[in-house]
Amino acid sequence: MINRTLKYPLWVGLAVFILILVSILGMLRINLDVNFNDYFAHDDAQFIALQQMQQRFAQRNSLLLLLESQQDWRQVEQESELINFINQLQADSTIISVGGYGSFIADLNTGANAHQNKADTSLQYSQLLAYKKHPRLPLVINETGTAIVLSIQFSEREKNNYPNATLWREKTIDNLLAKANGFWSSERIESSDSVKTYLSGEQALNWQYAKVLRHDLTWFAPGLLLIIALMALLFIRTRVWLLAIAINCIITLFITLGLAGWLNLTIAAISAFIPVIIITLSLAYSAHLYLAWQQGIKQGIAEPVKFSFEHNKQPLFYATLTTMLGFALLSFSPSPPIQSFGVLVSVAVVCHYLLCHSVLVIIVSKAQNKSVNEPFNSALLTVEAIAKNSTKVPKLMLIIVTVISILSLISASKLELNDDPFSYFPRDNPFSQSKQKMQQYFDGVNLIHYEISTKEQAIYDKQYLAFLYQFARFLKQQPEVKRVTHIGDWVKSAGLNQSQFQRVINQNSVEQLGLEAEISTDYQSSLVSLYLAPLTARQMIDFEQRVSMWLIDNQTDIGVSHALGSSLLFAHLSIDNAKNMLWSFAIALVLLSMILGIIKRSMMFAAIGLVVNFLPLLWVFAAWQLMGGYISIGSAVVLGIMLGIIVDDTLHLLLKLPQPNKAASFESFWPRYAAIIPVISFTSLTLVLGFGIGLASDFAPIAQLSLLSCLVIVLAWLFDVLVLPVIYHQWRRYLA
Repeated sequence: MINRTLKYPLWVGLAVFILILVSILGMLRINLDVNFNDYFAHDDAQFIALQQMQQRFAQRNSLLLLLESQQDWRQVEQESELINFINQLQADSTIISVGGYGSFIADLNTGANAHQNKADTSLQYSQLLAYKKHPRLPLVINETGTAIVLSIQFSEREKNNYPNATLWREKTIDNLLAKANGFWSSERIESSDSVKTYLSGEQALNWQYAKVLRHDLTWFAPGLLLIIALMALLFIRTRVWLLAIAINCIITLFITLGLAGWLNLTIAAISAFIPVIIITLSLAYSAHLYLAWQQGIKQGIAEPVKFSFEHNKQPLFYATLTTMLGFALLSFSPSPPIQSFGVLVSVAVVCHYLLCHSVLVIIVSKAQNKSVNEPFNSALLTVEAIAKNSTKVPKLMLIIVTVISILSLISASKLELNDDPFSYFPRDNPFSQSKQKMQQYFDGVNLIHYEISTKEQAIYDKQYLAFLYQFARFLKQQPEVKRVTHIGDWVKSAGLNQSQFQRVINQNSVEQLGLEAEISTDYQSSLVSLYLAPLTARQMIDFEQRVSMWLIDNQTDIGVSHALGSSLLFAHLSIDNAKNMLWSFAIALVLLSMILGIIKRSMMFAAIGLVVNFLPLLWVFAAWQLMGGYISIGSAVVLGIMLGIIVDDTLHLLLKLPQPNKAASFESFWPRYAAIIPVISFTSLTLVLGFGIGLASDFAPIAQLSLLSCLVIVLAWLFDVLVLPVIYHQWRRYLA
């Protein structure tokens, strides 16, 4: 392939140029709409059921605006200012309606929209209720009256004026927030200087996903440039090679993103880390070729480029294969963005391998065969001395490794599934702050529903209402439940008997009663809604199973759906993802060890590869548990991608180490080991710096992925330096 590339460089350049053009066209097709629902497979039965329920019950995707004040919002002066604020919002063409607490204000009587809303509200409530206290009022104003919630419904007429829904949502919400902060500023209203605004709901969640994505991209790009500059300054000091590596990285990135567009792959906030991984891996793999090229020059070889590729032919091929396999494990995840993550990086790894044997060859063949003194080479060579010292106390080293591994196994077994998509942002993030306020003043944001069918019993039948009350009593007894709402609350508040309730139902549609969010059209079913305390994924699933067991034990002819809710759906996703990653990791670990054993024709080599690649992951996850970490989307992803990456260095070492035998002296081990360990140290440093960029992310899965990846890479390097020589030494002794 290299010979043909050098023979037909124009054809290679033309092919790459066409690929880039096609990739650019594909990039234009990428859907940049960042949406929380993208984490779920849209053909999943639970997701479909949730979407259908939201349509049947008019669960509007509203933005929740929480207003916090030191004064009671029910006071005349404070309420008057609130009415002015709501009227100002309703005058905005981008806002359809202002609900929530705004629906309960008696003096909301200015503005055309306000008149209409007020009239509708009076009609709806008067048809069903002769209440003293509205049963849904505690959902929108706290007991002391210092916090209220307004529900904002946006018009989507202007959405087509934006490239995607994310930009429309971001601009619309930013404008609303600016308007709210401007109205309640202390300069304008002296009495309201303590009013603070917070945004909650799924719209706010998607709004912050987009903000975090933009924040990460603005940090990742300069971070990558800094790493490339650092590599150029300290290690890769030949400009032609640096240019070739940079061009390879850019082409690989273009082709990968183009593929994402043509295949319509799901892009989410976690996808922002894909370019970082692609460029980091490209730098690390190219370093093997560059350093071998330098070695060839120093040895006086006539064609150092061909020497470099010949020297790394087998390790680079199998390293590409194992890295591709590691990232391909992510395709077993039930989450589309993570599947896309794995597919794209796997393709990028193969693409880079091919570009190294084509574009890079053409460019570096023009480089002068001049040796360059790289700084820190002497420091890297001292690693050999450290490795030699470890072999002087082999029993102590093996005992330490064994003891730590046993303790790590115990610690790692205690890891819990604790994933919460509402906690993916820093504490100072607007959504995190609003979540805290919703928990402080109201019932939080953790909401799930049960749909109760009226197929066998009409909604006004005694048996139907009796079941609702019985089910609600059971739910209220559960420690996880903060509030339960259902249609029976309205019946109690109105003081209606069965015949009165039946007459109201027969004389009014669901829309006329204003209960579209609680009763489906034509009264086919109603909702029992639960507000839950913050729960881990496992606690959420355990609660769901406990309720399911109660429903089985109290089975009636009334149909009850499975629990429905975004947080519950994400809990299932988190657990399923973790299970799939663990199983695929175990299978891949065995397969990679078998590949190594087949290559070296030795099961002992396979066992060594198993040990030095599995134990670093085990130790890191044990430490993660001790630090209070848990299994989440981000940490589960590490299992697959790190296995594919850290096994590469092991391959480079083991493929170049001699097969131990009785006649061979252990000293023959060191020349080959000393030739490769500086390169491995360099690539490990590159990977740590590259993955370390993710620590600047405001998105928890990326930050966790980065931290764990860096720890695994460092620990894997230590195993290659301290443990692998000891095992190899003991193996030779056993044969002797």
